[in-house]
Amino acid sequence: MATLKSRLGDWELDHVHAWSERALEIRAPLDRLIDSGTKVATIGSCFAQELAAAMGDVGIVGGMHPGGLFYSTATIRQEMERIAGGWPERAAEPVWPIPGGFIDPFRDYSTTHPDEATLYAERVTADAAADELFRGAKIVVATLGLIETFRNPVTGNVYRQIPHPAAYPTLGAAFHRLTVAEMLDDLERIRTVVRDTLGATLIVTTSPVPLHTTFTDHDVRVANIESKSRIRAAVSEFVDRHPDVRYFHSYEMVVTAERQSDYFREDGRHVHRHAVRYIVSEFLRLFGDASLQMTDVDASWLTPIEKTAATVAPQPRAPKPPRPPVSLPRRVARKVRREVRSALGRA
Repeated sequence: MATLKSRLGDWELDHVHAWSERALEIRAPLDRLIDSGTKVATIGSCFAQELAAAMGDVGIVGGMHPGGLFYSTATIRQEMERIAGGWPERAAEPVWPIPGGFIDPFRDYSTTHPDEATLYAERVTADAAADELFRGAKIVVATLGLIETFRNPVTGNVYRQIPHPAAYPTLGAAFHRLTVAEMLDDLERIRTVVRDTLGATLIVTTSPVPLHTTFTDHDVRVANIESKSRIRAAVSEFVDRHPDVRYFHSYEMVVTAERQSDYFREDGRHVHRHAVRYIVSEFLRLFGDASLQMTDVDASWLTPIEKTAATVAPQPRAPKPPRPPVSLPRRVARKVRREVRSALGRA
């Protein structure tokens, strides 16, 4: 039991943690899910990429989805369902002709294929590589980045980013911001694949990297807060529902830092390399066994937590200086003297 004290009295509660008690290390239970023989597959936005890059340094097998970045719950859900043998709507999506060839609507837009046959052949190869990674994984880490999506109103497919500029004008893609309810549905379906098809444990995290661009009429800062808030709300409800799902607090490490700027590069968006290592080391501290800990991580760049704000003692007020005598104009002064003499004479 923990004690909460106040001027009203004390409470004995199961859990109490005050803001003044926070530290650089965010409090979370240790859950040793990963050892050197545990295969870990990551999918999502930037942290999924950074975690996968660091896994090889500490001897974790696995890696990131070979198809690149997936920013939303909807695109991760589509791909996880494909791995499980679903997502028939992808076959209904035509490929995009652009100058010089064709591109796959659901893969890297920078890769141009000379013809449709080559595109589909390379899609099969890429699918096989992703299947091999995820079907042997015991841990799946999904990093969620944003809510702004573009989707085909006919097929219902959600694209991984704004469609290629050569295809966008005639595509008819509809802009849509995912709701909390929609993301909860996506997460439920992702969990079903991870748990029932893959037999793996799902770890979810929210990317701390702000939006590069918004496609709303909002200021990008407002759009970013709305995006992260919806994601975090959906994840919070989802994890509450399912004790078998873990949450990793990379988002909170950055946004509750004493100075957020400690984490970011000069552009104010991308995270410093040393900050990435620090975040990954925290992931391994919580979920990795002793052999996987990163012992050479520097945290000296972080601004220390000030547990309580300094209280300025009230200062005694200096006495007010006496007011200077009021100087009246001569004509007014003569009139006042006459009135005073007259009043005294009557008295």
